[in-house]
Amino acid sequence: EVFVRNLSENTTTEELAEFFKEAGTIVGTPRLQLGRGFGWVAFDSLAAVEEAISWSGCYLGSRMIHIHAAKNSIQEGLGHVPALCEQVVTKMIDPNKGGIYVDGTFGRGGHSKAMLAAMSPTGKLHAFDLDPDAVKVGKELMAKDPRFTIHHAPFSSMKKVLKGLGVMPGSVAGVFMDLGISSPQFDDTSRGFRPEADGPLDLRFDTSKGVPAYEFLQSVPHSELVSIIDEYGEESIGGGASRRIADAICLARSRGELPTRTMPFAALVARAKGKETSGQVMHPAKMTFQALRIHLNDEFGEMRKGMMAAYKLLGEGGRLGLITWKFSERHIMDEIFRSLEAVRDKEPLLDWYQQQPDATDLPDGPSLQNDEITRPSESELKGNTRARSALLHIMHKRNLPRLAHLEERAYALPAWAKVLEPVSTNENKVSKKDKRMNDFNASGELEPPKRQKKKPGNSAT
Repeated sequence: EVFVRNLSENTTTEELAEFFKEAGTIVGTPRLQLGRGFGWVAFDSLAAVEEAISWSGCYLGSRMIHIHAAKNSIQEGLGHVPALCEQVVTKMIDPNKGGIYVDGTFGRGGHSKAMLAAMSPTGKLHAFDLDPDAVKVGKELMAKDPRFTIHHAPFSSMKKVLKGLGVMPGSVAGVFMDLGISSPQFDDTSRGFRPEADGPLDLRFDTSKGVPAYEFLQSVPHSELVSIIDEYGEESIGGGASRRIADAICLARSRGELPTRTMPFAALVARAKGKETSGQVMHPAKMTFQALRIHLNDEFGEMRKGMMAAYKLLGEGGRLGLITWKFSERHIMDEIFRSLEAVRDKEPLLDWYQQQPDATDLPDGPSLQNDEITRPSESELKGNTRARSALLHIMHKRNLPRLAHLEERAYALPAWAKVLEPVSTNENKVSKKDKRMNDFNASGELEPPKRQKKKPGNSAT
């Protein structure tokens, strides 16, 4: 795919297709964002992309246009490139290559295939996905590798599903989840995940269940819609932009004009929102699409349930690995981790608690400890620009007391109330006048500074 800049506001998709047809076979219809003079053209080969880029500086009509490789052209030419794949294998699989593992977000199998390649012949890998297309790819892999099993189910059900297969809680070596939407899903125009690409306004991961977004928008109350866009789309503090977007949707709905396809709906949202103020180069409707997608698929609820199911499946020393892409995912991850976090070394509260005469022994775990966050390397970003927001979090299950249990017991001790009392400044602060008065003797005479006597044998030589 190529990215085109400086297009005229009157440019049509037909003109763009006509201009680029000699570069190679065009896939689909070119996409336009004429408010910014942007366009995208997809080809069936990297050779066509390279030819089109060589035309940069040519004129289309009266405008000199600039042509670049779109951010996803390299990875599409090579197939789906999973983020932080090497690091996932090193941190998740290498410590125990013969264990039982779970890939909660199979996608197109990039991480699963890399994990299988690193596992021993005795290792087992169970993968989960809601996307029927992903499950189809998983079944092909299952036919080739007896160590692998695909499950058409949400990752929140992993504990229940695996228990039915004899995989009991406490027996799994590692659980991995790459959160959010996968690149193949995002690029599939039939799902409607991209506001700038024409397709049905669906937004479901599993198209066999639930209702598409355009049906949901016909019945959702205005107040609920404002909350969804505000919370999951992170549109604005106080809901100003969210309310205006919801107003426009409800107005179109009342007139029987609510779009059922992505591009007309994105245009409606863009008109309601106005110009982008975030400073990011993105479609004005992008965050509204994200909000509806998160709600329809219950992504955050699934994440919470999935993390707890993984925690229960892991054995002592087992590893929970998450790739997060946005702040809201990291916030949920941190919320759950803090509730299960192990007492850290040199924890100040633990030192105080152990000194109290009425302190009792803390219960053993299980609990979690975390590693430092892993980010994509510069070399990875050169070949996979979509990985730039990815962060890998690794947590280890331990049989150590939880920090939350320590806090609960420490805060209940009577001595903790004394710790929280503010210190009176009058009791601890000696004024300059008082300090000066202490330097006078009983007769009112100023005493000379006291000198310490030198100890025998310590005189300087």
